[in-house]
Amino acid sequence: MRTRRVMTGVVVLVIGLVLLAVGAFGALNSLTISKSFTEPHPGEYVSAEIVLNTTSALVISSPAANGGVIRAQDLDLVNSTNIGTYAIPFNSSGAGSDTYTRLTGDYYYIVFASTSPGTTIVATPLNLGIVRYGALALLGFVIIIVGIVVIVVGAIQKSPTRVAQQQ
Repeated sequence: MRTRRVMTGVVVLVIGLVLLAVGAFGALNSLTISKSFTEPHPGEYVSAEIVLNTTSALVISSPAANGGVIRAQDLDLVNSTNIGTYAIPFNSSGAGSDTYTRLTGDYYYIVFASTSPGTTIVATPLNLGIVRYGALALLGFVIIIVGIVVIVVGAIQKSPTRVAQQQ
């Protein structure tokens, strides 16, 4: 009985690990992460085009002092003095990141500086698919906890013959 419970716990634990891995991998695969910039003009650094086909959140980690997210059609109009006019305002800021929500369309992150920025751009689609992957990862985590509990209970549980002998 004791060995069976421990083995059941191990099976539940493995199932939880698989669910967590699939959920986390799916969620991470839906992210777009970019750190590279081109320098079309001296002191002007432009990210790769950020294409957001579904409503998305965009997080700019380590944002530049003189930079911002702009619409793709405005790229040729922006310079270091008018970037404030074209930059899309972020929705929240904290922990060294600016967050933009409810964006759809084509964008660039542009920076005016003397050196290439150390900025990271992360685009996260806010659709049902990402919610499903997150739920799958959460379910996997819960099942892992259940598996661990079953293993511990099975390991410390006294066998029925020992209980009968002690009485």
